[in-house]
Amino acid sequence: MVKDIVIFGAGQIGRMALTEYGARVAFFIDNNKEIQGKRINDIEIKCIEEILEEKEDYQVIIASKSQDLMERQLLDLGILNYKIYMEKKKYYFAMEELVFNPYLDNELRDVTESEWNENMKRDFVRETVNFRVEQMQGKEPIFDHVEIETINRCNGNCDFCPVSRHSDNREYKLMTKELFEDIINQLADINYAGKLALFSNNEPFLDEDILNKHKYAREKLPNAKMHLFTNGTLLKLEWFVEIMNYLDELVIDNYQQELKLIKPCEEIVRYCEKHPELKKRVTIVLRKPHEILSSRGGDAPNRKELISYGEDRCILPYKQLIIRPDGKVSLCCNDPLGKNTLGDLTKNSIINVWNNDRFKTVRNALLKGRKNWKHCEFCDAFNLG
Repeated sequence: MVKDIVIFGAGQIGRMALTEYGARVAFFIDNNKEIQGKRINDIEIKCIEEILEEKEDYQVIIASKSQDLMERQLLDLGILNYKIYMEKKKYYFAMEELVFNPYLDNELRDVTESEWNENMKRDFVRETVNFRVEQMQGKEPIFDHVEIETINRCNGNCDFCPVSRHSDNREYKLMTKELFEDIINQLADINYAGKLALFSNNEPFLDEDILNKHKYAREKLPNAKMHLFTNGTLLKLEWFVEIMNYLDELVIDNYQQELKLIKPCEEIVRYCEKHPELKKRVTIVLRKPHEILSSRGGDAPNRKELISYGEDRCILPYKQLIIRPDGKVSLCCNDPLGKNTLGDLTKNSIINVWNNDRFKTVRNALLKGRKNWKHCEFCDAFNLG
């Protein structure tokens, strides 16, 4: 087979693209000099300049969160034969691979806190976030990502999580049926078609009514992109089969330090092997409960060496609506303890909250840098929404 594909981006999304293009991939290119010369599945990572003389021989697949800036980089170099891997994809894990191990060839896993901080300083997605915020400011876009936390509890014990079973100090809350249906009905009134998740900083299957909630949401919001993340420990096979009637994507974070499948995931793998049509919509991600990850605004229990990102912006208040079980709206998905309340859906409509002065104040502050909002300065989460 002719090797006519070059993947631009050697991170997690690049590895997803590799599962799709396989034997056609000649090599990776990446802007990170620290990983140039290394290999992923025996495929070399090169610098972008190495493609210039033979640019007509390859199609470049941009596979990164920083796709906007990488596209501009290709155009500036006269490379016109490219595609954006994640463009128009509605999945977090756009791959056929049912069980995904993100630790293979991944520079941001199994690192010390100091190494994490050094990696974040070089993360090109920061530049993408800053660029996009500048584009969005003043245009008042409607949210395209909604998380509804129906119960504020998790049964996990992850070192990095502020709301794990041994760290959570939140007052117990369970969303009422009336409030949940009112929120969904309001989204239906505006024909909402963005991302919708019936979880946030919690384990969704602790809510005994979570299946019925998904059924109601799917009936009212047929065009929404419904996804769910779960640790899978409570996921009975019959629940899995039912919930896949409503979801566009299910991601199961299989937390096991030696990266072995837990029993519910073993059962789901066997079921999906017999029903391969589910593989595009189900991903089991091997995860370690004891590792260094984002500081989550300084709330991660195992993060001590926090550094300031005061000059960086954040895009999440322009895109996310994060709703807690009592109807209060949080700053973003990285405000797990609900330290910032931007509105209350038991008192005001979704649209009124989204356009209120509190949200506008946050956006104006973060346009000038994270140092202008107390909970954000030491947050090293650079999500794109």
